[in-house]
Amino acid sequence: MSMLPELKTRRLVLRPIAMSDAEAMVALAGKDFEVARWLTSFTWPYEDGSAEDFLKTVVGKDPFETEALFAITLGGVFIGVVAIEPPGDLEDLADLPTLGYWLGRAFQGHGYASEAVEAALAWAFEAFHTEAIAARAFEENFRSRGLLRKLGFKPYSMTERFSKALDRRVSNVVVRLSRADFEAGRKAA
Repeated sequence: MSMLPELKTRRLVLRPIAMSDAEAMVALAGKDFEVARWLTSFTWPYEDGSAEDFLKTVVGKDPFETEALFAITLGGVFIGVVAIEPPGDLEDLADLPTLGYWLGRAFQGHGYASEAVEAALAWAFEAFHTEAIAARAFEENFRSRGLLRKLGFKPYSMTERFSKALDRRVSNVVVRLSRADFEAGRKAA
């Protein structure tokens, strides 16, 4: 079974998520509404044990069947997550892997998300042998949409997802990044 590699960027190390990350996940996202509100998967208020329950579905499992989930670390400290879900998460782009990510609020605004996401995308294009990767973001999540746009993602369609934290359906913009656009953007940077 293929385990995930460790990915190193200028400032960060992305390592396979571990059960021991549950506490940090809860502190940074599970108990911070300003993070949880942008994620479809987090309940609000946080339900005890749900981070551990989620991690049990991913840790030690085949990342190409569940999802490739990386802990984003800065100087050894857990600051967020970047995930690549195998094809099938988005009905509009069912043949493409899907990117997702979040960072704790204290770590936002320093370029860490761009750095982590770019490393995960570079890995995913190779690992999934894909010509494109999809993502989605809440329509009102202008910061996330801006980051995706900067990395070369282009709008593809709209979808709705139920947000547990907001307890309602939310409009999401579905975006698509071609390998060619990603590589062109990396050369330009």
